[in-house]
Amino acid sequence: MSDTPRSFRAAACAGIASAKENALPGLILWIAAVAIVVGYYLVEPVTAFLGGVGRVKARGGFLYSAVSTALFGGFIPFLWRRLRNPSSFPAPAWRSGLFLSLFWAWKGIEVDLFYRFQDILFGAGASAGVQASIIIPKVAFDQFVYNPLWAGWTQVLAYWWMENCFSRSSLADRDFWKSMPWRVVTVLISTWGVWIPMVSIIYAMPSVLQIPLFNIALCFWSLMLASLTREKKSR
Repeated sequence: MSDTPRSFRAAACAGIASAKENALPGLILWIAAVAIVVGYYLVEPVTAFLGGVGRVKARGGFLYSAVSTALFGGFIPFLWRRLRNPSSFPAPAWRSGLFLSLFWAWKGIEVDLFYRFQDILFGAGASAGVQASIIIPKVAFDQFVYNPLWAGWTQVLAYWWMENCFSRSSLADRDFWKSMPWRVVTVLISTWGVWIPMVSIIYAMPSVLQIPLFNIALCFWSLMLASLTREKKSR
């Protein structure tokens, strides 16, 4: 964000503009995810391959979620940004790479716990017939409870801190906290544009394959989030 949104309308417009800008790659992402789901249920080699991925996830548990999410949400987007624009991170850049990897490792465990919690609340399991009574409440709870109350603002805060060289003063900046609601609105609108279709697809998969599919979308989202939140504390 080059200009901090100062009203709901400005924040909403920024989020909508970002969603429009990323509509094509988002569409490609959804098509790829749908192909994976269809392949899993209808194409035997795909079923066998993803079954193997699921067994790795089941054995790895939270460690798998931490490592894979750190890779797809943190390290790969960091490397991509670093190669495209070496000055896109505050020096020394390795601190940002390490921070992003650790941040998304934590988020990987968090999302894994969240998915398990939703299985308890709404039911687990998926089938080729897809159970709307399970998927719809999971999508609604994910996007309209978990994201506004927790995921949205913690991502904004993490990327703000990184862009400001991890300084303590940036965390205490009053202007930043005053603008937090509008920043979150901007991120949420973009989140809904990417993730409502995506989590609908994710929740159609068996529990052990939800994190692997989540990670595919996360790589795209992490790059988009960096663009949405790129702003330094005025000095």
